[in-house]
Amino acid sequence: MMEKTTSPWKWVPSTYFMEGLPFTIIVVVSTIMYKNFGFSNKEITFYTGWLYLPWVIKPIWAWFVDLFKTKRWWIYTTELMVAIGVFTVSFTLHTHYFFKFSLIVFWFCAFFSSSHDIATDGFYLMNLNDGQQSSFVGMQTLFYRSAKFFADGVLILLSGILLAYTNYNLEFTWTCIMLIISIMISGISIYHYYVLPDSEPPHNKNIYQGLLEIKTIFSTFFQLKQIWLIILFAMTFRLGENMVIKIAPLFILDDPKNGGLGFGNTYLGFANIFILLAMIVASIGGGLCINRFGLKRCLWFMLLFVNLPHVVYIFLAYAQPSNQILVLLLQVIENFATTFSLTAYTMVIFYLVKDSQYKTAHYAFIAGIMVAGVMVPSMFSGAIQQYLGFYKYFILVIFTTIPSLCIIPFIKVESGFGKQKHYTS
Repeated sequence: MMEKTTSPWKWVPSTYFMEGLPFTIIVVVSTIMYKNFGFSNKEITFYTGWLYLPWVIKPIWAWFVDLFKTKRWWIYTTELMVAIGVFTVSFTLHTHYFFKFSLIVFWFCAFFSSSHDIATDGFYLMNLNDGQQSSFVGMQTLFYRSAKFFADGVLILLSGILLAYTNYNLEFTWTCIMLIISIMISGISIYHYYVLPDSEPPHNKNIYQGLLEIKTIFSTFFQLKQIWLIILFAMTFRLGENMVIKIAPLFILDDPKNGGLGFGNTYLGFANIFILLAMIVASIGGGLCINRFGLKRCLWFMLLFVNLPHVVYIFLAYAQPSNQILVLLLQVIENFATTFSLTAYTMVIFYLVKDSQYKTAHYAFIAGIMVAGVMVPSMFSGAIQQYLGFYKYFILVIFTTIPSLCIIPFIKVESGFGKQKHYTS
């Protein structure tokens, strides 16, 4: 047990790395693994889409994390449970029913991972003062992105190398990947057991009080100004991006006779490294843009910027180029543009809860709705793509900008919100 003065540098990076790693493994890496095993795009997107559900509904049991045990306990325990789950997935790969078994295990991993996120955010707020929170907020994003960089880039690249080395031995390759993940998460769990500050005060609420509080939070959520309009905004602003998010890697991997590009895991992992770097730069750039001009002036521009770059995939599906450098360049441009604009998406949500008495809880509710906005389109994207084909599907994606174009004119935002002077005045 460490004292309350444990340096945040010892645990903030690792806890937020562990927010990003299981999420990426469960909803992104699993998609690529199932594609390697030959499952259809319809099956992959529909069933892996359900894996988002625990992050959608996590506000429902957030109160329980507050009342049972400590957030410190929740962090290292849920990490250990995720490690056990991923270890179990490595065994299901060698069974005849591994698709069903692995999905069930991944769903439980998603539940533990989403609970870990609740505990981590609460632990962060509880153990850091206002100055430390603002100082380390950048570290949250950096290490969350680092986890995606590792899982979506390094591990996928490694899987491609192993597939080539073993003459496409799928079971061996993905068993190795899952074991690496399991060992890594187990090590982080043990590390957190010894390093996390043990400073949480005794709970002063019982379960009845917790339920009353969640009832109040839930009822006041629907009293926020423009709530229904912003819920529609949250579901539609990045609709095109959500329809591409699972289809894009499947398009890269799919056989050219099915309309795909026929590239392998090695390209996908290598490309994801550059894409994630571009996304980090874009996130910073988007924030600076709003900081300079304000949310109101940027909103229309960013709406178009988050959707129109998907025209890149129309070209790729039509031309089916074999030049991997060209494809990589276009993917980097597309991901840079869409990520740059997502800053506006987040800032609208901040604007919604800025005057709320329960900012954290209400943000958690709207964040769940935001994840639902990813979950639903991605679940059915595979079925639509198989019906239309890649080329027509990507044309359809461009038209998904229309709902947001109809909603944004009705959203009222203060002219100065988001600009630097707004915070310093």
